[in-house]
Amino acid sequence: MSDPQQPQVPPYAQPQHPASGRYSQPAPHPQGYVLNGNSAQPGYPVPVANGNPPGRIGFIFGLIGIAVGLVANLATNILIYSGGYYAVEASSWVSTLFVLAIAGLALGFGIAGLRRPNAPHGQAGIAVGIGLAMIVGSVGSVVINAVGATLFRYF
Repeated sequence: MSDPQQPQVPPYAQPQHPASGRYSQPAPHPQGYVLNGNSAQPGYPVPVANGNPPGRIGFIFGLIGIAVGLVANLATNILIYSGGYYAVEASSWVSTLFVLAIAGLALGFGIAGLRRPNAPHGQAGIAVGIGLAMIVGSVGSVVINAVGATLFRYF
């Protein structure tokens, strides 16, 4: 009886084992490659950072900005029905400036979170979206109110 024939395998596909013995050092890994500024060994996962603090902070600022905007809208409606136009105008400007500041923080932290390599970008992306939406909404509201007030005075 003869030994079964082994299929021919090219030498580069065969695993390399150290020749010295059972307790010898393993063969060194091939030179790594660079992907998105991070070096990694082929066949090994790229290390992932634990969370994304700027993205999380931006997300929290975005949620705070939404809550402040809703409370300011409610307060403005209460002031409208209770009278006092100057109180309504003052509270509207203060709340708009406060919401713009919070939206700027959410946008800034969100962008900083998106720029972190190898970090989760979900909350950072949401923070950027919330920040941009609040900025566009607040600036649009100010422009519409200014145009409406100007048209009311002249017509």
